[in-house]
Amino acid sequence: MERKSIFLLLLFLPSLTFSLISSPPRPNLCHPDDEKVLLKIKDYFHNTSLFSTWIPHTDCCKWRIVSCKKIPKTTIHRVNFLEIDGADDLVGTIPPLIADLPYLETLIFRLLPNLTGPIPQAIARLPHLKFVLLNWNNLTGPIPDYFSKLTNLATLGLNNNQLTGPIPAYLGRLPKLQGLDLYDNHLTGPIPDSFGSFKAGSQVTLSNNMLSGPIPRSLGKVNFSIFEAAGNQLTGDASFLFGECKTELAHLDLSRNKLSFDLSKVVMPVGQLESNLLVLRLENNMIYGKLPAWLGQASLLYDFNVSYNQLFGPIPTVGGKLQEFDPSSFSHNKGLCGSPLPPCKQGRPGSIELFALAQERASL
Repeated sequence: MERKSIFLLLLFLPSLTFSLISSPPRPNLCHPDDEKVLLKIKDYFHNTSLFSTWIPHTDCCKWRIVSCKKIPKTTIHRVNFLEIDGADDLVGTIPPLIADLPYLETLIFRLLPNLTGPIPQAIARLPHLKFVLLNWNNLTGPIPDYFSKLTNLATLGLNNNQLTGPIPAYLGRLPKLQGLDLYDNHLTGPIPDSFGSFKAGSQVTLSNNMLSGPIPRSLGKVNFSIFEAAGNQLTGDASFLFGECKTELAHLDLSRNKLSFDLSKVVMPVGQLESNLLVLRLENNMIYGKLPAWLGQASLLYDFNVSYNQLFGPIPTVGGKLQEFDPSSFSHNKGLCGSPLPPCKQGRPGSIELFALAQERASL
């Protein structure tokens, strides 16, 4: 039996050898210039575990956290995607070497607690960038002015860092930017008036900073999908963020500010509420008036809070949606009543109602 097996192996060995020789090797798509840059980045970070597949003279287009894309009308492939994330042992700053990957479209440095320093100017030399996520790190300094050169940028995430200074006005004028996340930094000053130039469906998150002043009325022209500005020091009216033209609005969080406006005058069409609005958080402000009836008909609403304001009157029961929320979502208004809070009392208006009426008269 053993001799027969050896004979069969010898019989088929020539054809096996021929097929191995005749099969063309898989092409190496990696551009040599890109491989050199990536290996320099690996050395820059002292060979952390993230770069275990980055081996010289292998196809860098198949390395972990790297992707390549064929350049149109050529046979050349260049690195267009680089994601470096989730490594506590990566220590240092964002390397200026990234500017030597000229075809990058997506650049990600995130979840790197020991990545520090400012955002390097080298990023401005990457004109093809569409997605930049430099979040959940410990980056410092201002949002750089040279991001204004990235005219193809569609998404910019700088959230959860230690960035300081004002929000640059040019961010509202980048022609393709529709996703901006600046959550949880130390940014100061006003929201730029230029943010009124964002396109319909844009998602802007500015929460947990130290922004101040009124929300620019120009933002009332924007049909945001998501707008968050919670946990700042914003003042004044924000009622213009609602309205019949807000057909995309799914998520609005203005909580923990100093905003003051009459909520009872806010109008939203019932049709779009039934299909879009998911989150509405207005707690910890100075909002007054009654809860509008349309809130009870927002059938998809799952996160709602108006506590710690100056609201009064019965909680709307039309549609029954508001009765599904915990009483804490309405607490510390004193003038609100009805399910899920205790029943409304009959009689003369209390101090909260009188205060709200005075506020309404003053606004006329």
